[in-house]
Amino acid sequence: MFYGAMVWDPWLIVAQIVCLQYYLTLGVFLSFVVGTHVSRMSLVYFFDFATLTSSTFVGWCVIASFLFSAVAGAGYMIHLIERARSA
Repeated sequence: MFYGAMVWDPWLIVAQIVCLQYYLTLGVFLSFVVGTHVSRMSLVYFFDFATLTSSTFVGWCVIASFLFSAVAGAGYMIHLIERARSA
């Protein structure tokens, strides 16, 4: 989007909004669930698959945050589809 000609692409805008909602929701869940058990939050918990481990308690917290975020995303989609269906 920052390189080349600026073209009106609504699908790109929708995809960026969906990704932003997902990462904002994941950030909220990570800050509440994982942030209370670690001394310093980092972007590692977002993007490094090595943190998704079942051998530590913090790993289970990261897994739970991802699952909560997925459920919240499903809730967003249900709300969006119901709104589009009623309109």
